[in-house]
Parts: sequence; structure tokens; C-alpha cells
Amino acid sequence: MDEQQQWVRPESAADGDVLIELPLEPAPPVAKPRRRRVTTMTAVVVGSGVLAAGVTMGPTAMRMLAQKDAALTTPAAAAGLVRDDTAQAVSTAEDLRSVVAARFALDTTLGVIYNDPGSPTRTVLLVGGTAFLGSPADDLDSLFQLLDDTAGGVAGIHEVDAGSLGGVVKCGSADSADGAMSVCGWADHGSLALSLFPGRDVDDSAAVLRDLRTAIEHRS
Repeated sequence: MDEQQQWVRPESAADGDVLIELPLEPAPPVAKPRRRRVTTMTAVVVGSGVLAAGVTMGPTAMRMLAQKDAALTTPAAAAGLVRDDTAQAVSTAEDLRSVVAARFALDTTLGVIYNDPGSPTRTVLLVGGTAFLGSPADDLDSLFQLLDDTAGGVAGIHEVDAGSLGGVVKCGSADSADGAMSVCGWADHGSLALSLFPGRDVDDSAAVLRDLRTAIEHRS
């Protein structure tokens, strides 16, 4: 028998009478619950968002973890230079260190002067410190601006190769009482430093800074 038809016998019909064929109206469709579909779609969207965030934030988080616990030291010799422990050199480095310590929220700070044994006029003054830095590039820019307040400012600041320790390294040039000098600095998620290089061009200064940094910065 067709599912859409039904044979019925009228109440007054006798045996042998013709049966009447009545069509049956199809039952209205039952709406299927959408909760499972919505839940599944929500899970897919959330999962995709978490995955995208992991892909985006993963490298940054790894850099933060690798760089955040930094320590700076001042070895007696580094990058072919020799630390100057004379009273005048120590006083000069301390003056600049105190300025940096007052302007930046650093956990530790240092200031040191290194001399070039082959050229007494090519000294290197380095000042910096350690702390967790969320935006190293911005902090380095602020450190360069410090010279705008204490000297004539730094011109032509640009990014250079940071070397094996990563982070960001920038260099520029400035005028001093003894003539033009190069200024270079580095910043990562654990340390910040700036160096003055009288008598050196920017390329030479950037190379010396990379070597100095390798000897000065240590990570746990």
C-alpha cells in the first residue's frame, strides 16, 4: 500500500461495497536541532583563532623567554679593547650611567670606558642595563633620544645587523667636542645599551659593538 494512501470503509458500508480511497496528508517536516551544528562551528572558529594566535605569538614568546634573563658584565678586555679603570674614566662613565638609571626603569645599570691599545683617541664609552623590555625597539629609540637632551642629538639613526644575540641594533652619528663620532646601541627583551665611538665610522662602530656585546651580555 502506498504510504500516502489509505483504504477506509464507511460506517454504513456492507460487505461487498466499494472501499473509498482517501489520500493522507504528509506529516509536516520536523525541524532538526541546530545546537550540535552551532557548537561544532563555534569550536572550529575558536580552534582556528587559537591556532592563528599561536602561529603569530609563538616566535615572539620564544624570543622573550630566551632574552629576558640577561646580565651585563664589564670584562677587563673585550673586542680587542682594554677597560679603562682610571679615576677620570670611571667618573665619566658613572655620570652617564646615573643619567640612564634616572630615566629608565632598569633592574641593573652599568657604565664603562674601553680603550683601543692601538689608538688612544679611539675610546669606547658604553652605558646600559638590564630589565624585562616588552618593546625593545621603542626603548632603544628612547635611549638615543637621551643624547638629544645631553648633547646635540644623533642623526641618521638606522638599523644594522644585530649579530648572533638578536634583538635590535641601531647606529647613527653625532657631533662632540672632539669632532664627529658614531653612536650605536642594542636592545632586546632583557637588556639595553648605548655606546659612543669617537674617531670611528658607523660600519666600524657597529662591528665593534657586536663584538663587545658578545663579551658583555650573558643569558641564563
